[in-house]
Amino acid sequence: MLAHAGPDEGWWEAEVIGINGTVHSLRWRDYPTQPTILRRANELALLPPGKA
Repeated sequence: MLAHAGPDEGWWEAEVIGINGTVHSLRWRDYPTQPTILRRANELALLPPGKA
């Protein structure tokens, strides 16, 4: 899964750790000790198959 850190930031790989309705709980793949982030489904992008 790809998520952005902010409107002026790039896209980064994240792991989905939970889903509550349309809100996904994520943690950054490369920074697992950072706080959990929340993003709606329309704020996320999928990685191509085989890239995860």
